[in-house]
Amino acid sequence: MLVSAIIPCRNEIHHIRRMLESVLSNDFPPDEMEIIVVDGMSTDGTREVVQEYSDRFTHIRLLDNPRAIVPTAMNIGVRAAAGEYIMRLDCHAMYTNDYISKCVEVIRRTNADNVGGYMTTLPGRDTPTARAIAATTSCRFGIGNSMFRLSGPEQEADTVPFGMFRRDVFDRVGLYNERLVRNQDIELNSRLKRAGGRVIISPQVKLSYFNRATYAGLWQQAYNNGLWNPYTIWLVGSGLSLRHFVPMVFVVSLTVLGVGGLLFRALWFLLAAEVASYAIVAGYYAVSLAPAAKASPLRLLWAFATLHLGYGIGSLWGLISIPFKFCNCRNATGMPLADRKT
Repeated sequence: MLVSAIIPCRNEIHHIRRMLESVLSNDFPPDEMEIIVVDGMSTDGTREVVQEYSDRFTHIRLLDNPRAIVPTAMNIGVRAAAGEYIMRLDCHAMYTNDYISKCVEVIRRTNADNVGGYMTTLPGRDTPTARAIAATTSCRFGIGNSMFRLSGPEQEADTVPFGMFRRDVFDRVGLYNERLVRNQDIELNSRLKRAGGRVIISPQVKLSYFNRATYAGLWQQAYNNGLWNPYTIWLVGSGLSLRHFVPMVFVVSLTVLGVGGLLFRALWFLLAAEVASYAIVAGYYAVSLAPAAKASPLRLLWAFATLHLGYGIGSLWGLISIPFKFCNCRNATGMPLADRKT
């Protein structure tokens, strides 16, 4: 067995068929791979769909993940996998028909420990709001220097989405950290690089990801991502960069200037200047991206604000809530988040 593709899922009835068909359509020989779907005890029919595919294709297996979070799913899959290479795939992505073979080619050619590709962000639905959200989450102003969401040459990276690992990586640096509901991929790659491993991102490896389609879904995603940044630092002490905390600094500055203005009114002028500066920069990107997104600049402007404020408020609350959530215990384990909003 050459490749084991591990797919964590929970209540993905709207995406599971499309994703499985995407993987099955790959040009990689079925007799040289296995597809392991690790389900978090879905209740929406996802399990029945996976079982249907398992009955039709002998190289698809369904395993249970009672704890229903991604790192436990991945660890269950890794322990059960027989492949020389381990892939972590996602239900909300679609993969080109040479995705697996290109990953194998790049990891062998570069002698890397983990390889992945640049991700094209697609709208979750064909609506102006969904298109605006996809545009804002695939430009530098929206997501900073998150390399894999942009484009570039083949190069070393801090992390990659849905990559392919050499199996011995997990023997050398350990499995996924099951305390982390979010950031588990970033943390594992950080651990790998500290141990002298190499992570390569290549334009030859292509995939698409369907992002949130509504502002409520975008807020939930941004808030939860931000929330787990302080938690990650508290639990493992590393794995993230300063860019992950820029939205929190933005939110803190707005709060300090707003509250401080009650005592020193001059601070409200600084608050107005900061808000105006943000609006000007966000407005510039909103106007620039609007034609290609086929959405109004106002929709993009609102998406930027939702993304940055949701992320920043999530990080701020994460920082404040650490003593209450973990009770000074660094061995606490994560619990499942609410199911994804659209």
